[in-house]
Amino acid sequence: MTTFTGPISTLAGLAALQAETLGSPDVCVAVLDGPVDLAHPAFRGASVTTLDTPVSSDEAADRTHGTHVASLVFGQPGSAVPGVAPRSKGLVIPVHAFGPDMSLAAGNPPDLARGIRQALDHGAHVVTLHGGALSPDAGMLDALAKALARAAERNVLVVVAAEGDGGEHFHVPTAASTVLAVAAEDSEGKLLDFGMWGPTYRDSGIIVPGEGLVGAAPGGGTVAQSGATFAAAMVAGIAALFLAAQQAQGKTPDPRAVRSALLQSATPHKAAEGDRAKGVLRGRINVEGAAQILRG
Repeated sequence: MTTFTGPISTLAGLAALQAETLGSPDVCVAVLDGPVDLAHPAFRGASVTTLDTPVSSDEAADRTHGTHVASLVFGQPGSAVPGVAPRSKGLVIPVHAFGPDMSLAAGNPPDLARGIRQALDHGAHVVTLHGGALSPDAGMLDALAKALARAAERNVLVVVAAEGDGGEHFHVPTAASTVLAVAAEDSEGKLLDFGMWGPTYRDSGIIVPGEGLVGAAPGGGTVAQSGATFAAAMVAGIAALFLAAQQAQGKTPDPRAVRSALLQSATPHKAAEGDRAKGVLRGRINVEGAAQILRG
């Protein structure tokens, strides 16, 4: 079995899970992000396809962000960027048009809704995404709400990067009851870019190391980046490994059960100030604990 090195290999329990499986071509992960440089050596041998979207044909869209995120899931063993679930089937669905300064020119809720529908139509078991919108009330934006509901009906796990600007806002899709929200922390346990503190979010997601994660850069190099989007990609990969393990055990892959196990096994995390000290999401990811739950 390939020995994995780099930041992702330090996550407790991941090495043991990867020793069991590196993913299955029958388990599909969809990445909703920016365009991806699939010519990067890290993807050589990977089963990853880009679907047509308005962004995928935008030659001006920067590929740095999408390439990094996709490599965290699908980077091949022995490459400069070994991913979490390199044997999984991959779908790249470009919904974000990043400019040279990493600003977004697209990626609003209708784009995300369209991307989720495409992922479902192409057989995704797990979808990872970021973006959305803050809403002043609990009213979900219609198209995105329907796409998330359809994913839940089909037992597809939607992993969402938990990002925001603070307060008690209702963020779409982070606050949806069926998604798995992922916040990132640094090596000292400080949250990097999570700004949602209301009770809506306390039981809906997990916290994952997300500082200095090394990923592929367009043109063949590597780059280290930090944030919830990259942590969410790791969780999507971990979910794919659990689904592959279920399949290897003769079980039907069950994304809903994987989400439940990750939430149930999470260890408590306390923020540093005021009401935030009541707790952040369900807690820190516990790969080994989730594996024990899934094994019964």
